[in-house]
Amino acid sequence: MENNTRHYFGIIHIGTVNMAMKIISFTSLDDMEVIENVSQEVEYGEEVFKTHHVSFQSLNEICRILTGFRQLLKDYDVTDVRVITTTAIREADNMLNALDQIYVRTGFTVEVVHMAKEIYYKFFGLYYHVLKGKFNFASQAVLLIDITSGGMGLTCWQNDELLFQENVYLGSLRILENFTKKQRQHLSFPTAVREFIHGNLAPLWANVQAHQIQYVVLSGKSAVLLGRLMHMEPQNGVTLIRPRDFIQFVQSFHGLTPIKLVQNCGLSEGLANVIMPTIMLYYELFRTIDVDMIVLMRTTFTEGYSMHYIAETTNAPYREHQHALLLGLARTIASRYLYDPAHSARVESYSATLFKAMQKLGGMSERAGYLLRLAAILHETGKFINMRKHRVCSYELIRRTDLFGLTDEEKEVVACVAAYVNMSATTDLSADIVERRLEPEIELLVSKLQAIFSLADALDKSHTGKITAIRAELQEEELIVHYERRLDISLERWMFAKVSVNFEEVFGVTPKLVKGQV
Repeated sequence: MENNTRHYFGIIHIGTVNMAMKIISFTSLDDMEVIENVSQEVEYGEEVFKTHHVSFQSLNEICRILTGFRQLLKDYDVTDVRVITTTAIREADNMLNALDQIYVRTGFTVEVVHMAKEIYYKFFGLYYHVLKGKFNFASQAVLLIDITSGGMGLTCWQNDELLFQENVYLGSLRILENFTKKQRQHLSFPTAVREFIHGNLAPLWANVQAHQIQYVVLSGKSAVLLGRLMHMEPQNGVTLIRPRDFIQFVQSFHGLTPIKLVQNCGLSEGLANVIMPTIMLYYELFRTIDVDMIVLMRTTFTEGYSMHYIAETTNAPYREHQHALLLGLARTIASRYLYDPAHSARVESYSATLFKAMQKLGGMSERAGYLLRLAAILHETGKFINMRKHRVCSYELIRRTDLFGLTDEEKEVVACVAAYVNMSATTDLSADIVERRLEPEIELLVSKLQAIFSLADALDKSHTGKITAIRAELQEEELIVHYERRLDISLERWMFAKVSVNFEEVFGVTPKLVKGQV
């Protein structure tokens, strides 16, 4: 895409508190402008949380608002539209029916964004602003807290390195669903909420405290609202609040409840029900850990999603920066388990080299190469659980871990590649893994990545790094892998020949090891 070509797209978010639409004009990440921004507060959010069901009345409300948005898009002649939903619909027992009805009645196809991806989009946008110097954190540890209706994400970084990332199913409306309306009006409700939050987050405190965090970033609409409630004015898009001032603000209510936010701050009941547990989550955090400053930034989920879409559309270099961050985080995750970092680094490097040589012939995207590198990093984590069944343990560990920025389908790809799981064949893992049928195109991608990964793994089968460097080139019907070595590589050569049989069947190309200068 030419950088000077201006493009337009619409983004619609079906949220739990409101439905919003933005129309965005852009040429690049540094040149994006919101030319229309409309939103409407809705009432179905808490109902879905309580009943886990989208009622006929709620569906009518959603479709009515979407129909109005469609007319506005038509007025602007915008045809590239992304309609996304998060907690509002994804946890409903009739989610598929609701999505089908929305499509039939409005023509919109809705993308369901799961919590881990939802939190990642926010980070994607916010971290770009950090790199652009919106606020200078120097070399201090920073914790981003992102609270959604259904969950909370904690992302910590320092010196352009991700230290940890945890997602917890403890969002604003999820907290409220544990209490009845009568209980919410009780004098003990604020204390009960605080204790409920503390108990659920107890396992996180040690990890948070261990990194000596100096700054906590709160972002999005809740952060903007908090700054307004505290009468704090932003400077250059950033608001700074000292933790003690925030604690005093909460204590000034003498028991913070939604009704007090309605009465004292003029909020609607729906908004008060969401912001109250959010504020209490913040309050409990700042009572537990000692930080220097709270930083409020305006970056929202829809802005982060839009920036991610623009970065992908324009092939922005920032994507590679994000991949480097996330690969580093994957190594941190792997280090928690019985993992050989030197071996994994070699296999990752070999995998990347082989993938680059085969990418065009295999019709694989750059994203596929990134998933392959993740598989190489995490492929031996299962040995921490069970040496005898380490492959199936690696498979389950990867599937059960929140890998920042990956969809569930992408995690399945990484897990299958790392553990050599073939869903359509009988393997030694079939008795341990419940069959999960993949879409044909995804299954084909898995087979290609597995074929490449098996070659890379074979090149360091002894875990001793005897092959010090490789270079790969495709020549007609052969993949020539040039290598430099030290010591005898008989084991690696034999294992390479063994897995080459499958590689030939997958790609129609014969791998060949050739000694020489790389």
